[in-house]
Amino acid sequence: MISSILNWVVIGVIVISLMAIARAYKGPTVLDRVVAMNIITTNVVIIILIFSYLDNSYYYIDVAFVFVLGVFIGTLCILKLLREGHII
Repeated sequence: MISSILNWVVIGVIVISLMAIARAYKGPTVLDRVVAMNIITTNVVIIILIFSYLDNSYYYIDVAFVFVLGVFIGTLCILKLLREGHII
């Protein structure tokens, strides 16, 4: 029962990601694209965690955690580049 519900949740998350991709492509400002990137990566992490639960292999939680940390650092670097013009 729960696996079929999670399959529908994955389909919904994929639809939301596709809408975020459209927003990133169409977005008039860079901040729209950064927010869309964060939405997409959050949805990827949700999908990784759902598949980790469905597969009963909890090693993927570490992968999702490292992915989130990398995306967070990348977002900070992009925002600092937009604000100051350099990263370091």
